[in-house]
Amino acid sequence: MMEGLKRMKEYCYECDNDVDITITEKEIFTEIKGIKFSYMGEIAYCECCGNEVYISSISDENIEKANQKYREITGIIQTQEIQELLEKYDIGQKPLSKLLGWGETTIVRYIQGLMPTKEYSNRLKELFNPLKMKELLDNNNNALTKIAFKKTSDKVQGYISKTGDKKPIITANYFLNKMDVDAGESITPLKIQKLVYYAQAWLLGIFGRPLFCEDFQAWLHGPVIPDMYIHYKTLGYKSNDSLPKPSSVDCCFNEEEIMTLEMVWNVYGKYDGKYLEKLTHSEVPWQIAWRKREEENKGTEIITKESIEEYYKELKNKTNFDFGSIENLEKLYCSLA
Repeated sequence: MMEGLKRMKEYCYECDNDVDITITEKEIFTEIKGIKFSYMGEIAYCECCGNEVYISSISDENIEKANQKYREITGIIQTQEIQELLEKYDIGQKPLSKLLGWGETTIVRYIQGLMPTKEYSNRLKELFNPLKMKELLDNNNNALTKIAFKKTSDKVQGYISKTGDKKPIITANYFLNKMDVDAGESITPLKIQKLVYYAQAWLLGIFGRPLFCEDFQAWLHGPVIPDMYIHYKTLGYKSNDSLPKPSSVDCCFNEEEIMTLEMVWNVYGKYDGKYLEKLTHSEVPWQIAWRKREEENKGTEIITKESIEEYYKELKNKTNFDFGSIENLEKLYCSLA
């Protein structure tokens, strides 16, 4: 018998009478849209005949639990998460629907339990990233009243101010947060630059789009974003003990970006900064920019996103890369060690 759900009287069809029932927790197997799974629900039993007794409130709760489990399995945003999104930016259900260009009552129906499509779910999930929300506001500011726009815009700007306006710094924080997971890992400013570079490079190579708009420059020690260099400049080449505690990344990445960041950490995170510097020196994008810098006697030279995308697309095809198996990519880099 579950805590707080003790014996109660309900009508039993088998006994054709009001009887005492017991509510117990049980594993329930079900199927939604071709996906079979189980979840822990509640079942009411008649204490006289032992048969299951239908209670509408329990049935509704079980349906809700089944839907929640299905959303977890398929990655569909939960109702509570949508509510959290609304509260985070202090925006109403209908205004957010309008901002997204959806029907006015779309978010209302999602809050009431209607399950969004994967496409709409992903669109909502990416808005947890304040930079994505800012982009949406900037592109569709006419969808809201001036008061509503300012209220939400102020909220968004507040989150951006906490994490910093630059996505490379937020990306660096993602890797710095790994220090809490992998005790003993040493992450220097040099290594941070290279991890952020490979995150940008592989998102371009795999998905054909950049992680952020800032460009890397070809410096003596490999690809560098000047703002990041300034941000960590005072730390020199000290160990991660001297690095500032990173702020939360605050869900600033979508599913594709998280997959890429995790892959970068798994493949490159095991190497130190000097090795990663040497690795970038062996790759075409840095070589092209560095050669141009020397030939034209320039102080700096950008490593173009086009050269990065072309090189890493070729590398992806060469290693038959996929997220389910990164062994070929790891073997490639181990061979270069």
